[in-house]
Amino acid sequence: MDTTEQKMEVDAPVKEHTEFRESDQDGDKKITAAASVSSTCGVCEKNPSKYKCPRCYLPYCSVACNKIHRENHPPDPEPTQPASAAVPSELLLTTTGALPTRPGDDDDDSPYSVIHRSEKLQWLFRKYPRLPEQLLEIETAMREPTSERSRIPASLLKDLPPQNSGWDREKGIAQGKKALRRARGAEGEDGEAIREYSELVLYLMEEERRGKKA
Repeated sequence: MDTTEQKMEVDAPVKEHTEFRESDQDGDKKITAAASVSSTCGVCEKNPSKYKCPRCYLPYCSVACNKIHRENHPPDPEPTQPASAAVPSELLLTTTGALPTRPGDDDDDSPYSVIHRSEKLQWLFRKYPRLPEQLLEIETAMREPTSERSRIPASLLKDLPPQNSGWDREKGIAQGKKALRRARGAEGEDGEAIREYSELVLYLMEEERRGKKA
């Protein structure tokens, strides 16, 4: 089956089926609809429906109503973010212990290179589809909370005294470690995913260090 035929098959309307039965009433045979009555067209909301949209199953009665519906059909959901995009940031690597807590204590080379190349990490993302979302939640806990001040236009901020939120990199790392401990201690698959992720990142970074020393 070629692409054109496949598309026609997907877009083909789903024919509604209504069963009928005969019943005797006052000696006359009358045809009555079984159990359920055919639904009303979801577009014009007047005529009985004959078909259903193959994408959202909205009932419609005619080609004209189908055309109106297709022109206003909600877009299909965007595909989920690929696992390869879920690469941990420097702060998250620091939280797992893969990097020193002070910038500059490690080699000058980027720590991301070994993560990007790791097929084991990509396999882990496939094994635990929710892992990217879990990592994002941990990293969010490490970021400075948005204050009401950030909503004030920049033109008005110049007249206000500077505000010290007390948030810095060290505090973010501390918050991230708390979130990571909670995630590691979670029951079921979520906890397993974070524990395996932490162990793998530490292993990859240690292998990278050994390779540089060799």
